[in-house]
Amino acid sequence: MKAVLAAMLMGWIALSAYDPTHLKKAMEEKECIGCDLRGANLSNSDFSGADFHGSDLSGADMRESIFEMADFNDCNLSGVNARGTLFWKGTMMRSDLSSIQARGANFKGVHLEHSNLNFADFRGTKSWKADFTDAQTVKTDFTDAELGDAKFIRNNLSTAKLAKSLLWQTRFSATVMTKQQCVYARKEEALLDAKVICR
Repeated sequence: MKAVLAAMLMGWIALSAYDPTHLKKAMEEKECIGCDLRGANLSNSDFSGADFHGSDLSGADMRESIFEMADFNDCNLSGVNARGTLFWKGTMMRSDLSSIQARGANFKGVHLEHSNLNFADFRGTKSWKADFTDAQTVKTDFTDAELGDAKFIRNNLSTAKLAKSLLWQTRFSATVMTKQQCVYARKEEALLDAKVICR
């Protein structure tokens, strides 16, 4: 039994261990394309304009950092701690943000097209004008999120939480929603086209 637990622990360490040279490059140059930054500490730092395209940042600590206009396209951001982090006008297309902890983070103007947001915590985020087109949103929590003028196109939001979220001028198209979500969205002056399915 001890041998099994030891093997499991070693496997977890291997999965969460970043490459020190990659972390040094990221901290010094604000650029690390295709890097291994699993579990790395990137908190409380300014990475404005940084390029992390194609990198693995799963489980990283990114709390309270600034990633203004940063490139996170094709990245693994699953399980990241991004509470209070600023991603303003960045790009996260085709990325894995599953189970990200991003409560209170700023996603204003961020491109999240074709990304995986399953089980993501977006509570209280400022996500004005964010683009969620074709994003996966299984049990994504948008409670209290500011989603004004954001885009939800070809999504399935039926298991997502939208309670108390701000949806003024939010665009919903070819999206699956619950009847309750549709009623709430219209009350919030969201824009639902004829392709939205309310069930």
